[in-house]
Amino acid sequence: MEDKILEKHIFKLSWLSLIPHILAIALYVGIFTTPIKILRILTTKIIVDPNMVYGEKGILRKDIQNSPMKHVQSVRVDRSLFGRIFGYGDVIITTAGAGYIYKGIGHPEKLREIIISYM
Repeated sequence: MEDKILEKHIFKLSWLSLIPHILAIALYVGIFTTPIKILRILTTKIIVDPNMVYGEKGILRKDIQNSPMKHVQSVRVDRSLFGRIFGYGDVIITTAGAGYIYKGIGHPEKLREIIISYM
């Protein structure tokens, strides 16, 4: 008789089976974080004129920044990968007295250029 060689076949769980669970977690977290982000979008604005920078954010707790253009020391823009792709970023305005961060501002480079041109 011929000796048969026994072959072993091993199967394991696929890492791809995690994808539905990761998407479920993202959806679950998104249900809570999206309304908060929408409120921030609706309540945050920066108004720039040749003399002043007006910034406002918040509903229950209003954070208002009014600074004469002569007191603005620097304007910095931070953009993530998604920010560069979709055209938004964080704007950091430093004045003589404080610094203000506005997250997720559309066209942040244009805002920076306008403020610098007025400085």
